[in-house]
Amino acid sequence: MTNETKSKSQESATEKPVIDAVGPAVETAKPAAETVSPAVEAAAPATESAAPVAETVDPEVARHNLSVTADKIIRHNVYWAIGAGVIPISFVDTAALIVVQLKLLKELGDAYGVPFKANAGKSAVTALLTGVGTSMLSGGILGSGAAISLLRHTPVLGTVVSLATQPAFSAAFTYAVGAVFKHHFETGGTFLTFDAKAVKARFSDEFSKAKDQGVAATAAA
Repeated sequence: MTNETKSKSQESATEKPVIDAVGPAVETAKPAAETVSPAVEAAAPATESAAPVAETVDPEVARHNLSVTADKIIRHNVYWAIGAGVIPISFVDTAALIVVQLKLLKELGDAYGVPFKANAGKSAVTALLTGVGTSMLSGGILGSGAAISLLRHTPVLGTVVSLATQPAFSAAFTYAVGAVFKHHFETGGTFLTFDAKAVKARFSDEFSKAKDQGVAATAAA
């Protein structure tokens, strides 16, 4: 073997360990890159756990917001009731008023998460309407209930009397219904647990307050 051949053999022999040494180094570097994944994964739960904190609402604020929403629903339906009250046809205005009350009760139930029961709602409205009586209607508006009934069936004059009395009654009645059901739902009640007799005093107070305020004030309340 010549000196030149020996020299090349020695060079190639010295190069192999370097290459072999680099190989393990590259391989050992891989786990270093992979160790980043657990850190990223560990950070993920922290991001997810932050979501409930943002959604947390103070109970007092939630109750206040719900109360404001309920008041808006009541006010909106008072306007509807005033519109129903100007119908100058006997029995039709009363039927329209009951429809408005059922609309009011469904919207309040939806706001408070209480399933609407049409039959129970209609029974409650009918009981409250019967309870308020002609004496309460006549007391502060025109006179006796008989006189109002008679005048309303008189041509021309009956239309004027209806327009003068029914909107005021409808507004006050709707406001009172909304007020008692709002309180009922706030205290955990449902349509099936509503007792018209138990809320008679509260309903009477709310009705009288709304009637004394007048149509405009009741609608703006």
